[in-house]
Amino acid sequence: MPKLTRQQTIILSIMVVVVLYGLYDFIIVPKTKSVSSDVGKKPAELEAFVADITAKMSKGFLSSNDAYTINSAETEWIRDPFYEKKSFRDWRRIKDPKAGKDAGSDPGFNYSGYLSIGNKKMAIINGVEYESGDHLEIEGYVVEKIYPDRVVIINIKSRSEFEVSLQE
Repeated sequence: MPKLTRQQTIILSIMVVVVLYGLYDFIIVPKTKSVSSDVGKKPAELEAFVADITAKMSKGFLSSNDAYTINSAETEWIRDPFYEKKSFRDWRRIKDPKAGKDAGSDPGFNYSGYLSIGNKKMAIINGVEYESGDHLEIEGYVVEKIYPDRVVIINIKSRSEFEVSLQE
């Protein structure tokens, strides 16, 4: 049998440790009872547990962690951590080298998301959320109407109106 290299010796020793742990875990250590076997034997405890949870849910009981999570989710972001203007501009420049050279050309809007909650409709354009009437980050443009499949944008200077389709 040829002599083992240092790497092979390390791998072999790790394998031996794993096999010994497997034997210890599956054969030597006694098994504990599973939860499903306890449920059949103690229906009174289960019913008490369910009643306790139901009572807490109906009272509106929230732990401090739950309350903090909900409050954090509802607060306005100072800035979107997932959006970088520079990255989008670089991507746009690579995709269409002519973009931004003509002053009268379409500045290249990317309508990538639609959200409707009740009467509130929001569109994600170039990675930023807008409602109807909001001014876009690219100066001189306003979101006029938001639809699930397209958004209507107005150029304030030229009063021209154009539609941008949803990009999927």
